Amino acid sequence: MRLGRRLKISRRGAQLIEEALLLSVALVALSLLVGGIESILNQSAQYTSNVWNSITSSLNSIFGSLFHW
Repeated sequence: MRLGRRLKISRRGAQLIEEALLLSVALVALSLLVGGIESILNQSAQYTSNVWNSITSSLNSIFGSLFHW
């Protein structure tokens, strides 16, 4: 009877350890996902800024002499 109780207790402990490991893996995966999304957003913001500067420069070279911006 004591052996059965010990097995139940050790199984509960193993389940808790397994859940803790799964939770830590999930947190690492979530942090990698957030980091990847942040990197993508930074690159898209830089690209948009470059496009906007290019458009502004082009308009300034075309119409700058007419309106003296």
